[in-house]
Amino acid sequence: MCGICGLVFRDPRVAPARETLARMAATIRHRGPDDQGIEVLGSAGLAHLRLSILDLSPAGHQPMSNEDGTVWIVFNGEVYNFPELRKDLESRHHFRSHTDTEVLIHLYEERGPAMVELLDGMFAFAILDTNAQRLFLARDPFGIKPLYYALDDRRFVFGSEIKALLASGEVSRDLDPGALNDFFDFHWIPAPRSIFSQVRKLPPAHTLEIDLRRWTSSIARYWRPEYRPEQGRSLDDWADEAEVVLNRSVAAQMVSDVPLGAFLSGGIDSSLVCRGAALASPQALRTFTIDFEDSKFSEAQYARQVADALHTEAIFRTVQAGSLDSLGPLAEFYDEPFADSSLLPTFAVSRVTREHVTVALSGDGGDELFSGYWHYFLASRLSRLDRVPTAVNRLLFGTVAAIAPKQTRVHDWGRRFALSPDMRRLSVIRLPGRAIRSQVLSPDLRENREQRFWHLRESLPDLQGLPPVTQTQFYDLMLYLPSDMLVKVDRASMAHSLEVRVPFLSKSVADLAFRIPEETRFEPECDKRVLRRLVARHFGESLAYREKKGFGVPLRRWMQDVARGPEEEQLLASPAVRSGILDARGIRRLFAALRRPDTRFRTERSDELFALLCFTAWWRRYQG
Repeated sequence: MCGICGLVFRDPRVAPARETLARMAATIRHRGPDDQGIEVLGSAGLAHLRLSILDLSPAGHQPMSNEDGTVWIVFNGEVYNFPELRKDLESRHHFRSHTDTEVLIHLYEERGPAMVELLDGMFAFAILDTNAQRLFLARDPFGIKPLYYALDDRRFVFGSEIKALLASGEVSRDLDPGALNDFFDFHWIPAPRSIFSQVRKLPPAHTLEIDLRRWTSSIARYWRPEYRPEQGRSLDDWADEAEVVLNRSVAAQMVSDVPLGAFLSGGIDSSLVCRGAALASPQALRTFTIDFEDSKFSEAQYARQVADALHTEAIFRTVQAGSLDSLGPLAEFYDEPFADSSLLPTFAVSRVTREHVTVALSGDGGDELFSGYWHYFLASRLSRLDRVPTAVNRLLFGTVAAIAPKQTRVHDWGRRFALSPDMRRLSVIRLPGRAIRSQVLSPDLRENREQRFWHLRESLPDLQGLPPVTQTQFYDLMLYLPSDMLVKVDRASMAHSLEVRVPFLSKSVADLAFRIPEETRFEPECDKRVLRRLVARHFGESLAYREKKGFGVPLRRWMQDVARGPEEEQLLASPAVRSGILDARGIRRLFAALRRPDTRFRTERSDELFALLCFTAWWRRYQG
């Protein structure tokens, strides 16, 4: 894993200063502490920070070029099928290293931008083609690796993290009002927006090409999941195939020249990944489990059951689930407001794991591909409204929403029921039931909720016509997964220079998942049926069908403590309120609601307060 950044000027007479590139690179040193490289090539400058995983020799140094120095690359990630790709290229190209980076260079020479269609892996890279005067950037199909950029009529800046772009001196810190609304709606900011108006995210499965002569750019999607159900097969048949495909993906992702282990929570997904890794490993697999002092959040007994069955070298560490004191330091790594409370234990398990290994396997992606979230049940139930014409739903439930008080769930659900079928399904993807922006964001900055949903909908491919749960899964894969789950894991792990690989998130596993008919993959009474069947085979039904706990923290208790402490007055005196971004009256109402002993929906309000605290921690770091 690595960090990349670069700066390109439109004027061919202007060259980026090496000092500027070094300053940009220094901000993401944690992503690649083993080596640094900088190249200035006319009006373009590339910088790379290396975390050595494959070919630890100096031959893996980046930026890397082809034989005649006309094509240069900076690359972050891993391409798992690079050995097969290299075999095809070896007869036509001279290789100087054993890295996947060099394979990408020669693959680009032969196929140009179409190269990305052949890649299986997690990646973000930039290729400078000096002959064609083209800069070509790409991000992996699921958005495992980040890629940010800023483009105007004078310069182009890119990097693995926003802080590298800000360090260039070419990007302002002006805020994007739409992204502010995004954060206070979702508690994360979906691509392509970022919190800064000049900075954009390259969406997953997209490429960006810049013609350096004409100074024109184009963005294109190169892959999306497809639902192609195959009827007539039993649940056990699908479980058999899923086991083969997943184990093959796990084995492919275990190629490493440094120590490797796996996260083991004791849940469905991590247990199956660890089993595949144990089968592929010539020695005992090292597994890492965080246990919490609060028994409500402990899954250690289940992780121990899996570790014993697989004979792993199991490392357990009991920690506090995290503390709010760490929100300030974490803002340094996340760069944008981000309020998924599980970032705290994720940061903890990454720190423990890095003490022993450099690479870890994770079970992320299993829920999105195999229908594991509760909101898929909700999408299934809401689909009953599809039988009623949208105009009728809009009239009936729109009237209910208009009559009901705005601060009630009747109002929220009335508005949701009144949406069209695809918009209803979009509305259930890991969104808080009540948008905090209607509480604490300045009224001058608040955007219309319906317009905001249309903005999201228009940024995605047309998904109408898919079954309800599958459509919701696609929305998760394109929005929630890359903007929340993968951001959380990437920043928490790379803060400790730990590479995390995600075997579920391969095109082969996704292809399998969406060949399984929805009625086989999901039932309201049993989510994630295929994977649960596998766990039952190998670890017993008690583990397979237990209630899911998730990777959480005692957020309600923490927020109630905060509501009774001095934080309210501190927030009211903060620069974010004085500058007119946050609404003091809304902050008072939120704290008052959490202090009332009879407050309903306290969990929801706790999420809102946590988001507010995360935002103010970010503000102090980047705007204060």
